[in-house]
Amino acid sequence: MLDTTETVADDTSVQTENVQTETPDSYESDLTIDEIINLTESDFAEFKDDAQHKGMKPLAHWMQHVPEDVRKHIANLRADYSRKTQTLANERKEIERLRAELTNTKSGVLEGPLAKMVKDVDTSAEYDLFDPEGMKSEIKRQATLMLQEMLKPAQEQVQAEQRKMALERFKAENPELTQDEYRKPILQMLQERPELKLEDAFYIVKAKVDSEKLKVERQRLSEQKSAHKATAQKSAGGSTVTPKGTPKFNNAYDAYLYHKRIADNAKR
Repeated sequence: MLDTTETVADDTSVQTENVQTETPDSYESDLTIDEIINLTESDFAEFKDDAQHKGMKPLAHWMQHVPEDVRKHIANLRADYSRKTQTLANERKEIERLRAELTNTKSGVLEGPLAKMVKDVDTSAEYDLFDPEGMKSEIKRQATLMLQEMLKPAQEQVQAEQRKMALERFKAENPELTQDEYRKPILQMLQERPELKLEDAFYIVKAKVDSEKLKVERQRLSEQKSAHKATAQKSAGGSTVTPKGTPKFNNAYDAYLYHKRIADNAKR
């Protein structure tokens, strides 16, 4: 007679051998932040190029309800994004440093001894070409004019680069420039007064904006103070209290409550 117990045991062992245990290491690799950015509508219907989804519950809500593994994935993406932005920031700083170094090098060449020598020569003077010394001075003057003409484009380029770097630093140090309450008045002022620099227009507009904000704040505090004063002048029963003396009552019952409260306080 066939032993069914042994047969069942053998079948179970075979099935166990064929089953592959699923572990985290066997999962497909995670999507990187770059791969997520490159997802399209063909991957997921929600990933349209012009996606502006609305009406959903805020992400903060879902963070409290999604499984722990989902939060870990989001944390990994956040860390990846932070690393990339930090790397980009460091690279940007290095580029700016090299750019400033190159500009300073150019500036040093163009404003060095050669440039000073050029400036020291009076190119408007006239010399006697029949005099040996006058001939030397005229040759030097002509050479200076040629050198000035050669250096001029490079000097203008360096000045433009220095100005651009100064503006970029100024914008980074004063992010208010992007706000409409500053940006629009500044643009209008620069159009009306083209002789002004951006920095000058900004400080003028900032002074006006800050003055207006201070005026509004003072008005608010004044109104708040008046409201508190009016509240303090009213009794609990609705009567109006004068700064000194007995309050004025709206009716006899308010007067009764007032005097009763005084009497009760005196008994304590």
